[in-house]
Amino acid sequence: MIYSILLGTTLLIFIHVLFVMIFNFIINPYDPSTFTKIFPYQFIYNFIFSKFKPKDSYFSLRVDINSSKENVKKHDQGVLELIKIANEYSIPITFSLVADFLPELSDEVIEMIKEGDHEVISHGLDHEDITEQDQVNSIRRSKELLEDTFDQEILGFIGPKGRHDLKTLEAAKESRIKFLSSGYLPHLRYWSFPYPFKKRGIWLLGGSIKSDHRLYEEQKLKPEKALKIWKEELDFRAERGWYTQLEYHNFSTSEEKLKALEELFEHIEKKDDLKPITQSDLIREVK
Repeated sequence: MIYSILLGTTLLIFIHVLFVMIFNFIINPYDPSTFTKIFPYQFIYNFIFSKFKPKDSYFSLRVDINSSKENVKKHDQGVLELIKIANEYSIPITFSLVADFLPELSDEVIEMIKEGDHEVISHGLDHEDITEQDQVNSIRRSKELLEDTFDQEILGFIGPKGRHDLKTLEAAKESRIKFLSSGYLPHLRYWSFPYPFKKRGIWLLGGSIKSDHRLYEEQKLKPEKALKIWKEELDFRAERGWYTQLEYHNFSTSEEKLKALEELFEHIEKKDDLKPITQSDLIREVK
C-alpha cells in the first residue's frame, strides 16, 4: 500500500513537472517565429493574453545607456546621433538609465532627451543585480535622481541583465513604478509575450525581438544581417497585432550600425499597422 502511494505520488509529481516544462516552453520561447510552426502558438497567446491586447499594434525602442561609467562617456556622441535619427522618423525612445552614471551623460544628451518625445525609465541605482540589493531603496533612489535630472515622472524599471524576482514587483509598487520593461522573473521569461500583462499590480511588457547585444556581441552578425532579422521578427509580430520591443544599447552606435537602425525606422514608417510609442504611453493604451 505504501509503495503504491509513493509510486502514485512520484508519478503525479513527474507529470506536473513535465506539464510545467512544456507549458513554459510553449509560451516562453526565445524565438516565437520558430515555434509557431510547431505549436498552436498564436491561439495560446491570444487566449491567455487577449484581455490585455492594446488597441493597435505598437513598437517601442528601448535604448539602454549602461554597463559602466566609461562606456557611457565613450558612446555619448553615438547616442546623440541615434536621437537625431529617431527624431527624423518620429520614433520616441524609452531610455533606461543607471542613476549613478548620470554625471557621465553630457548636457547635450540630457537636453535632447528632455526636448523630444522621449522618456526615461530606471535601470537601477547602479548596474549590479537588483535581486541581491535593498530593492526598495535602489529603485526609489534611482527614480528620484532621474526625475530630478529629466523633470519627468519615472514610471518604468528594468533590472540589470533583465533580472527580477517577486520582491522586485513589491519594491516597484512601493516606489510607484507602473511597469517592468522586458526581462524575466523566476520560471517566467516574459520578454517575448505578445501583449503587456499584469502581475501583482505591475505591468510586465515583454514583446522583445532579438536585441543588438545578442546579434552583434554574441552572434557577431553584420548590421545588414541583423537588419534582416529585425524586419522579419517585427513583421511577424505586427501581422498578428502583437506588441514589439527592440532593446538597443549605447555601444551599438557605429556608423554602419546606426545606418541599419535608420533602415529599420524607414521600414516601420511604411507600415500602417504599426505605431511607434513610448513604453509609458503603451501602458496607458492597455489600461
